[in-house]
Amino acid sequence: MRRLGPFRTIALVLLVAFIVVPISMPVIFSFSVYWQDILPEGFTLRWYAKFLAKPATSRSLGVSLMVATSAVLLNLLIAVPAGYAISRMKGRARALTTAVARVLPLVLPPVIVGTALLLAFSKPPLAFSGTIGMVIVAHTLLGFPFMIRNTLASFDTLDIDTLSEAAASLGANLWQRLRWVIVPNVLPGVLSGALLVFAISIGEFEVTSMVAGFEAQTLPLQLFQQIRNDMRIASAISAFLVYVSLICFLGMTWLGGHLRERRG
Repeated sequence: MRRLGPFRTIALVLLVAFIVVPISMPVIFSFSVYWQDILPEGFTLRWYAKFLAKPATSRSLGVSLMVATSAVLLNLLIAVPAGYAISRMKGRARALTTAVARVLPLVLPPVIVGTALLLAFSKPPLAFSGTIGMVIVAHTLLGFPFMIRNTLASFDTLDIDTLSEAAASLGANLWQRLRWVIVPNVLPGVLSGALLVFAISIGEFEVTSMVAGFEAQTLPLQLFQQIRNDMRIASAISAFLVYVSLICFLGMTWLGGHLRERRG
């Protein structure tokens, strides 16, 4: 194994410290009884128990899980067929469509996305601003670029024409080719995108704060309120969001390794 030089080692340590240390603070605080000096004192799960027992925060957890799951399902219904259609396109049409699907929602500031959603869904017959449905639509839109990116990358690794022709020669129609041939081959990439969408949705705050009503309070919105009310419960909520993101990251890493093995 090649050894790192002193400069690279220092740079790596500083990078890890820059990323890990701030994220670890709420996790450490969520397990501590008291933390006033440099080091925390005691160990407790009290703040997690209060987080789950408090009606507002426990309800917001259920809302966040429901919204994130719905955003994933909607992205699966939209991004997989869209990825398949785009992968069959040729030339400039594909390049333009891919660029718009992947990049356009990312370059728009969240405040613009939130404003656009409020304008689009504030009047009949689509007047459902301030509802959970509005939050689901917002999170689906925010997660779509990441979902389509992973889905397209998976489709690009396949020789779709050959697979489709082979399946068609055996009598499979379009739905059967998608269900039994195409989708199983792109499943690792699709699941990786689904995990990324879930992680983004569960921690999204900016657009949610603009479009959510009183009955659609997600966990990040409750976190913002708890920062002003009880920093210890806020630390438990922050730590929970870190755990979810870490689990999603580990799942994406495993799926990425599995996909590379299949390619090899």
